[in-house]
Amino acid sequence: MDRFAGKVALVTGAGSGIGLASARRLKDEGAIVVAGLFDEGQRQAAAGFDQVLLDVRKEESWQAAIAHARTEHGRLDVLVNAAGVSPSGTAEETDRALWDQVFEVNLWGMFLGCKHALAPMRAAGGGAIVNVASINAIRGNTNMVAYAASKGGVVALTMALALDHVRDHIRVNCICPATVDTAMVQDMLQAHPHAAAARATMIAKHPIGRMAKPEEIAGVIAFLASEDASFMTGLALPVDGGRSIR
Repeated sequence: MDRFAGKVALVTGAGSGIGLASARRLKDEGAIVVAGLFDEGQRQAAAGFDQVLLDVRKEESWQAAIAHARTEHGRLDVLVNAAGVSPSGTAEETDRALWDQVFEVNLWGMFLGCKHALAPMRAAGGGAIVNVASINAIRGNTNMVAYAASKGGVVALTMALALDHVRDHIRVNCICPATVDTAMVQDMLQAHPHAAAARATMIAKHPIGRMAKPEEIAGVIAFLASEDASFMTGLALPVDGGRSIR
């Protein structure tokens, strides 16, 4: 398919996981992809893409990344906000430093990307933003207070932006994935004292009986970013192996 032929997409968190899978999917469907990477160590994983170093927490970093897309490729049509962090902790274990770290990346950083993508998308006649939230934004989970709160903010941000910019022909949606088999999840499991049991517990939450693959999440992101979803905006779409119906 060439759903994104002639389109320019900026994908954050493109050095691994959902971000990298999304960058690959959009490129496979014809997009020119600018891969937003956190540091130099991610360049090899994202080989084959136009790359920018992008610290989503910093406004000037966003301005530079979007200016790069416009200067090098002439436009910006799609933004995928996939960068995020997911430290664990109950309310009693969460201090101000942890709270601020999570919100600075997961919500402030996503807001900045949306904010600075609007003008170039408006200039291009419209566009699509897809934000990566989490099943924890719409369903409860244990030991994830700051993370869940930040992802709930992503859902609310998405809905507000969708209303504000519908007349600009800019659609804004988010997805709410359940557990995805990424390096982040693998690292979390390896650090767990009972890794096998923890993995089994994760899987048991999903009626479909397994974790998602990053490519499965990327497929839904590509759909929402494409004209196939032209009548969809302001949605928080679960991609969760049935977890939200249990």
